Formats: sequence, C-alpha cells, structure tokens
Amino acid sequence: MRGRVGRIVSVGGGKGGVGKSLVAANLGVALVQDGARVVIVDADLGAPNQHALFGISRPGPTLQAFIDRRIATLEDARIETGLPDLTLVPGASAVVGVANIDTARKRKLVRHIRSLDADVIIVDVGAGVGFNSLDLFGVADVRLAVLSPQLTSVQNCYAFLKGAVFRELRRVAAQGKQAAIIDDGPEAAQSTRTVADLLERVRSRDPALAASLAGVLAEFGARLVGNQLFDLQERNVLYATSRIARDFLSIDAPVLGALRASRKIHDSVSAGRPFVLDDPRGEGTATLREIARAVLDEDVERLRACRERGEIPEEVDPPASDASPGQALPDSSPPASASEDAPPLPASLERHQRAHDRPAVRCPATLAVAGAHHAVTIRNVSPTGALLELSRPPPVGTHGQLVLSQLEGGPALPCVVRHASPERGRAGVEFTGEPELARRVADAIARRFPPS
Repeated sequence: MRGRVGRIVSVGGGKGGVGKSLVAANLGVALVQDGARVVIVDADLGAPNQHALFGISRPGPTLQAFIDRRIATLEDARIETGLPDLTLVPGASAVVGVANIDTARKRKLVRHIRSLDADVIIVDVGAGVGFNSLDLFGVADVRLAVLSPQLTSVQNCYAFLKGAVFRELRRVAAQGKQAAIIDDGPEAAQSTRTVADLLERVRSRDPALAASLAGVLAEFGARLVGNQLFDLQERNVLYATSRIARDFLSIDAPVLGALRASRKIHDSVSAGRPFVLDDPRGEGTATLREIARAVLDEDVERLRACRERGEIPEEVDPPASDASPGQALPDSSPPASASEDAPPLPASLERHQRAHDRPAVRCPATLAVAGAHHAVTIRNVSPTGALLELSRPPPVGTHGQLVLSQLEGGPALPCVVRHASPERGRAGVEFTGEPELARRVADAIARRFPPS
C-alpha cells in the first residue's frame, strides 16, 4: 500500500444531503483498491445509512449496541461489506436520544474508534454543529468537509468548520485549565472578528498557550470535497470557501476534489452499490482515487504531533441544547443545528473567488522546496498563482519558490502549495511574495509560453 498506515479520516459537513456518506463509502472502496485495509464507522448518530449504501438490509449489532454496553468493543459490531478488506461498523438508527450521548460514553467511543484494527479508519460524521458531530469529526487525522456549490451548503460548511476549529481550540486550552479564555464574554467577542484576532488576544495574556493554539491551527488537517457540481466553473465556489476559511479561521482547507452531478452516481445510492465499483473509468471514480492518494500521502505523524491529542472537553451546556462553540465570532456563529436557515458567511463569497483569469500555458520551471528542486511544467498562471505538472507534488502547505530560469533574470516567486493531486501529478500554488513581481512574471509567461 502506498503511503503511511494507521490513519483516521473523518467525513463531515454542515448540511445534510450533500453526499458525505456517499463520499465516505466510495472513498473506502478507492482506498481498498489502493491496497489498504479499511473500516468505515457510521458515526452519524441521528440518521446513519452506510449499510444501505452497501446493500445491507439487516446489519446486526450496531453502534447502538456498543453505546448501550450490549457489546464490549466496536470490533464486535464490525461486519463484512462484501468487498475484501473493507468492513463496516453500522450506525444506530431510530433510537430516541442516541444523538445526545454524554461525554463519558463519547470519550469511550473515541478510544475504541482509535483502537480499530485497520490501515485506514473512515468516520462518517453526522451533519450539523452539535458537540457530538464536532468531536467525532475532530477524532481524525485528516478531516474532509463535504459541500455542494449551493450558497446554503457553503454557509453551513463554513459554520461546521468554524465550530470544529473552536472545539479544537477549546480542547487544547482545557488541557491547561484555560478553556474560558477561548470564549471570554461579549466584550471580547465584539473585538474578535477572526481567529487571528483571537490569537492576538490570547497572546497578550498567555504567549505559551497562543503558540500551542497556532500550532494546532497550522496542522488542522481540514480538506474540502465538492459534490453535485453541474459545471466545472462551480469549482471556483469551492476555492473561494477555502480562502474564506484561511482568512477568518486561520486554517488551510484546500480542495482535494469535486464530483460532478451524474446519473451513475445518483443511481448507485438506490442500487446499494458504490459507484467506484461499477464505473472504473468514470470521472467520479478518478476523483475519488485522487482523494484516496491524497489521504494516503498525508503525514499524519506530523499532524498528530502538532495537535497534542487530548480528551474531549466537558460540555458547558447539556448535550440536548448543543450551544454553539466558539462564540467569539458573533457575526457568523453557527446555529444549534444545520438547516435551511444557514448562517451568513463572514465575507462575500464573490470577493473570494478568483479575480484573475488563468490562461493556459506550457512553461518549464523549477519548484524549490525543502532543499530539493523539482522540474515542473506550468500549465496555467495568474498574478496570484499557478497550476503545476510534476512527478510527485509536495504536501499541501509546503512553502518554496517557483524559479523561472527561462525568463530574463531568472525570477523566483515565493509560493505555497494549496492543493495537490498525486495521481494526476499536479499541484496548485499560491504566490506569497511581491504582487507586482508576480504580475509581471505571469504576464511574461502568458506571452512567451502559449499551450501549443
């Protein structure tokens, strides 16, 4: 199997119906096809349906049996899906109160999820911003947030990510018995519009805690997966969502891939059979395989080291009320549950979409990162970034320089990798240096290196 093993991947989203369970099921199949042993945990505590996606009508012992202590471990609920090396822990459904398990039972569930015997554990998380959904999303090394390009989906996805960020910050602060500093009352909230503002406020009172929080944010591990796109141009909405998350939540949430609306994908749900199995050459299957490669290429040891795994913090309100964590951003605080009454975004989506065309080009260059030099081909370019072809893309978040030795003076543009596709041998970089230099270089590349 490619990449490292022993990783946990959560799949969540702020809005029901965006296809997170579909993504989780087909990602599991794609990972198995890449050589991994995979278990999917259906941790949607309100409306689980993973068993139905695999055509299983009577799943037997479920997560509910574990929560009720009728079975000792999650391994006892693990069932076959019909695919070698892919098993399922089915979820609990139609049981009043299961969605509001208490902290002690939730901590036990998290410990048992982490102890499952598999190369990759996929946790299918319920929609909404309740504490249970956020905590089960946060158990993972790699955290996938699924959204469609519809405005309500984008708004709820941002609210979900925001809730997850503040839940994580509060967990870290709670380890030092300073959880209250994260939500410090209405006066502090009024001066705290972004997470960067919050970190500055914390830094003035506790520099060590601020450094710990910044480290957690730097390796938060969120990734976006689009679904139900009718037009490739709708990917721009996903990239804009990624930029809003970076600007207001101080996390990198690159777009790993996007599934276009498809009759084959739609019908696979009713057929109870993942579409990756029956459409091996399809566009959607290629997208899931790219996402699987990206998951396997993640450096989870680095992520874990930066996060300093700890216990889930105690709820400050009863679980049934699920008050929103992270009240320090009052202009965009998520509601108690995702609904059509989506919370507003903290900034205009349109203003975060690409402001420049990216003309197609074919320009040789060198990407210098971490002491290594990679030969690349620039395939499109703008004053703010470029799409590169190369044999093995660096990890998302890697900083380096794009060296243009074919241009006069051999300019070097500082950049950071914002998304990577190992299967296709591509990476998207954002220029981080002097904007005027980037503009001149982009113009020169477009003039001198047309795609033909």
